[in-house]
Amino acid sequence: MQQRRTVPGALATSGNSDQLQYFQYRRGAVPEWCRFSHMLRGTTDSLAISWCRQRFRLDAVEECAPPDGGTPGLPEAVQSCTDCMVSFAFRGSEREVLPDAAEIPARIDTPEQMVSAMRLLEHDLGCEAEQLSVDDVDTERLGCLAAETEQLARALRRFGWLADRR
Repeated sequence: MQQRRTVPGALATSGNSDQLQYFQYRRGAVPEWCRFSHMLRGTTDSLAISWCRQRFRLDAVEECAPPDGGTPGLPEAVQSCTDCMVSFAFRGSEREVLPDAAEIPARIDTPEQMVSAMRLLEHDLGCEAEQLSVDDVDTERLGCLAAETEQLARALRRFGWLADRR
């Protein structure tokens, strides 16, 4: 069994890799309304990957207690990420499918992530406008661009709702 890798600066609660680990942005790393406790799915050398498939720089996050109770020595969890809870609940089932390789994430929690997604879509729209200007109409490309635009629209509405609640 693979040894459990903890988020740096965290206290290891167990050497058992089957134990669920929670993490969140460190206080001050992002605005307070952007902080959620996520369930750790895996790590790379520089990233923590949550069950909601977001990626976080390891130096920006900390391990935290589970949302339903404190763990001595760990920071108290902020609001839970419901996307992580749902993905974890359906792990290993037919319902757990990897999303298409869309570049715009379904969930955007920080202003930096939103700016990045907006710039990405702006670039993709510009490229497609160039293709259309030379009468290169590709329905598959247009369908992908439409899906990406709809994805950003949903993320933008959610992001605005979160910002309004702060």
